[in-house]
Amino acid sequence: MIDQIINSNAIPLLEKMAAFSERRQDVLAGNIANIDTPSYKMRDLPVQEFQQALRDAVVLKENAADPISHSSLAMPVTLEKPKSVEAQLEDLFPRSLFQAREATPQNLTFQDANNRSVESQMMQMTKNSMMQQFAVEVMMAQMNQLLTVISERA
Repeated sequence: MIDQIINSNAIPLLEKMAAFSERRQDVLAGNIANIDTPSYKMRDLPVQEFQQALRDAVVLKENAADPISHSSLAMPVTLEKPKSVEAQLEDLFPRSLFQAREATPQNLTFQDANNRSVESQMMQMTKNSMMQQFAVEVMMAQMNQLLTVISERA
């Protein structure tokens, strides 16, 4: 029963946000650490793809919360067992979203073939840190609400 309560709200999505931002922080820190390495290419995670996966997951959660209004009687009946919301979320957030890729250069490439930009990396780290802090704080608030409800029952 507790799994249904936890998984029925935004906690799984907030977990994905926190994990993504943690992984991205590691990649951005690696970029800064290699700022003077010749031929090093800046790397990043696919932020736009992750944001699209979040949007799709929110729509999926909304549809799962109200299945009657979103069901279609014209859809063919299949004998396959429908995927759970958790399995569908795993499909929306494949491992490739958490793997670093070479970032497109935002500036000129230097003579040593490096596409560095300390200012850009620091700005991205700050924005990423704020996203992670938001996800963790909202998760904590939801857990505190859950704790309050549980303690009132006891």
